[in-house]
Amino acid sequence: MKKILMLILIVFLLTNCVANKTRSDILKETNDEQKVSFVAVGDNLIHKGLIDNAYHQGKYDFSSYYENIKPYIEKYDLSFINQETILGGEEWGYSGYPLFNTPDEMAETLVKTGFDIINGSNNHALDMGEAGVDHAIEVFSKYKDIKYIGLKQTQIPVIHKNGIKIAFLAYNQSLNGNIISSSVQFFDKEKIEKEIEEAKKISDCIIVSCHWGNEYDDSPDDFQREYAQFFADMGVDVIIGSHSHTLQSVEWIEGKSGHKTLVAYSLGNFLSGMMEEDTQLGGMLSFDIEKNSNGIMIDHVLLTPLINHYQVQDKSNRMNTRYNFQVFRLKDYTETLASQHGLNGYKGIEISIDKMKNKVKERISGINVDM
Repeated sequence: MKKILMLILIVFLLTNCVANKTRSDILKETNDEQKVSFVAVGDNLIHKGLIDNAYHQGKYDFSSYYENIKPYIEKYDLSFINQETILGGEEWGYSGYPLFNTPDEMAETLVKTGFDIINGSNNHALDMGEAGVDHAIEVFSKYKDIKYIGLKQTQIPVIHKNGIKIAFLAYNQSLNGNIISSSVQFFDKEKIEKEIEEAKKISDCIIVSCHWGNEYDDSPDDFQREYAQFFADMGVDVIIGSHSHTLQSVEWIEGKSGHKTLVAYSLGNFLSGMMEEDTQLGGMLSFDIEKNSNGIMIDHVLLTPLINHYQVQDKSNRMNTRYNFQVFRLKDYTETLASQHGLNGYKGIEISIDKMKNKVKERISGINVDM
């Protein structure tokens, strides 16, 4: 009898230990899942030269432009990009500045590069009219695992990832030609306040895409600062800015309730064919979204500077002979590549790694920089 009782006791203790261990493991797994790694880049600005260089054997292949940066995009749980140029449809003819129209193949390229959230709300959204907007929405809708945000939204996009619900809002300061369209959300504090309150009900974290400010400015203007503070006061977690085509400051703003908001006023160009020195410098902003009993925390913030690269075949005709378009992390860029940049000698420009690093140091402080 004693042996039976002893056996029962041993079985009970072993079972209890296993059960406790299982519960502990479950709790640990649950805690580990309450984190999302996130990365954001700036403007994917597809000029005519990039379209022409991507045409091979009857189709467009943009993948080579992103092959150097792809490993650093796809490793994150979620990745954001501003698709500056509309995918408006082949029937209008593919084109660059001033009315952009990018081939449909760009959608697949962005997805394969690792992007999950693609912003379409910017000043070029209506370059191909309302029909172009409809076409772009249709193209991106074929990719079920991505969100194409900012155009003709009837509900707030929310991504569920690792136990965290993340809402995305997108606002645009203007359209080319001062067009008024219901396809985009303009900056309107009363309307924005309502949308943020709605987003709070359906999500844990709110990220706002802002297409704002002045082109070529290397620091935010009064409009950007005013609305950044407004978003912080409303409890937004992160602001991702675009439009200036230049890298601007990244900082923390404290809202009226003490809530802190991470704001990148502009991440500059991700990829473009622009011909200004400052437009070659961009940024890749990464951070973790962490959820615990106290709510959401944005942690491990890091800015990785990027550089656009291209070469020219004829320096007397740079505009029409650019080729070998690529984007690099600045830390991977070499002096040899810098010496080959197509802008060297153009209007007194000299592309150098040290010069780009100094621009970053002048504009970014208060967060970690990887260069």
